[in-house]
Amino acid sequence: MKNLLVVFNESIPDEVFKEKNAHLIEVAKKNNVAVTFKSNSEIYTFLDTNLVRSFSGKYNYDCCLFFDHDAYLAKNLEMLGMRVINCARSFLLCENKANMYQELIANSISIPKTFILPAQNQYKREGIEQFVNEAINELSLPLVIKTWYGVSGEGVFLVKRKDDVFAVIDKFKGENILLQEYIGESAGTDVRLFVIRGKVVCALRRESANGNFRSNATLGGKLTPYIPTVVETKLATEATKVMGCDYAVVDMLRSVTGSLVCEVNTTANISNFYNVAGVDIYEMLIKLCLKK
Repeated sequence: MKNLLVVFNESIPDEVFKEKNAHLIEVAKKNNVAVTFKSNSEIYTFLDTNLVRSFSGKYNYDCCLFFDHDAYLAKNLEMLGMRVINCARSFLLCENKANMYQELIANSISIPKTFILPAQNQYKREGIEQFVNEAINELSLPLVIKTWYGVSGEGVFLVKRKDDVFAVIDKFKGENILLQEYIGESAGTDVRLFVIRGKVVCALRRESANGNFRSNATLGGKLTPYIPTVVETKLATEATKVMGCDYAVVDMLRSVTGSLVCEVNTTANISNFYNVAGVDIYEMLIKLCLKK
């Protein structure tokens, strides 16, 4: 029997996480895999001279399915010799949107035009005012403001007036902010492609149900099965490859200039694909973990 470690964030109660992933346990049992669930705060690793050590000695797992954002823990587990899916590098790139967009552009993958706000040791609006004005001139209004970190549509704002752009930036004291082109033709809609080992295995279309420009299911978005185009499939598989993801969910927008990668997610809601499209992603992930 194989032993699988599943890591989740400590902010989620154990029973809630296990309930949401009950099907994972069923699939694992069917494939003769024993599953151990641990939050990231229950795994004790530390740096010692030039080594990573564990309080618990050696972790005897054949693989780790990492459902958290804690890239540093993922890296520690890798340095302990554990196979981690997804790898730490993919979390470092995908969970920081500035890193993500830079990596996508560096590999010629189309994204909305994006400005990374300059860092300041101490925030002063006048220090970045000219930069922001130039960005507004380039992007036009309305535009989208995003924080580098955030899931389920958190930290994403549609801003229609220049004064409001500065108001949002002031709110976050200019820290970890992106200004991004608003793709009006995709307002309230996008498509999500689930990619495993370079293959699109399922896709959903998301549509806002309440006029929100964001289509996240957590914000009331409606999900329907979707058949991606050849271009969307190619972009999604290329995006996951350059991020180093064994699997990922790629959110895409349709613009007048073509398809654009909006985000690459390492920890998206898997159950939506099963509930809406009937595709058993959990089965595929267990088989991925069993491969060498």
